Amino acid sequence: MDQNYIDKQAKQGKVIVVIKKLVYDLTEFKTRHPGGFKILEKYNGYDATRQFEVLVRHSQKAQEMMKEFVIDSFQDRKQKVTWEFIRSNEEKLYVVIENNLYDCTEFVDNHPGGKEILELYKNQNATEAFKQLGHSKEAREKMNLYKIGELEHKKAEGNSQKWLLFLIGVVVAYIYKSFFH
Repeated sequence: MDQNYIDKQAKQGKVIVVIKKLVYDLTEFKTRHPGGFKILEKYNGYDATRQFEVLVRHSQKAQEMMKEFVIDSFQDRKQKVTWEFIRSNEEKLYVVIENNLYDCTEFVDNHPGGKEILELYKNQNATEAFKQLGHSKEAREKMNLYKIGELEHKKAEGNSQKWLLFLIGVVVAYIYKSFFH
């Protein structure tokens, strides 16, 4: 199950959360939740692992009860992708932030800063802009749900840089030898 499905379900009034890579439908449980339904709605569509495990330590009984609400596992996509892959998918709105690839295609209309900013960085590296805007902790948590891969660092690029340095060294040595000896 991916973020697109979760977003669609949340828009249709369902209460869907991700906890430890499992997707939970808490729609029927929200009125019985001991902490109230507003907290569930606050994290609707989000990864609530930190809130469930750290901020509010749930009892073993609560953790056992959660099993009946599991509907699927969340697809944690950590595929290695290249710039060629990113730029060859023109129908998608991909954004790279800190070497991670995010598919913002379904999120673009819901982006709090407006869709224009995401479209401006379509299929590009938006790391600096993302850092400068000072996104909230909540925004950073939500973006993990849109992550589909990590940018691959090709060894060939590293080798070509070494090759270039070698050539520069040869040229410098040739110039030095020609003019100073």
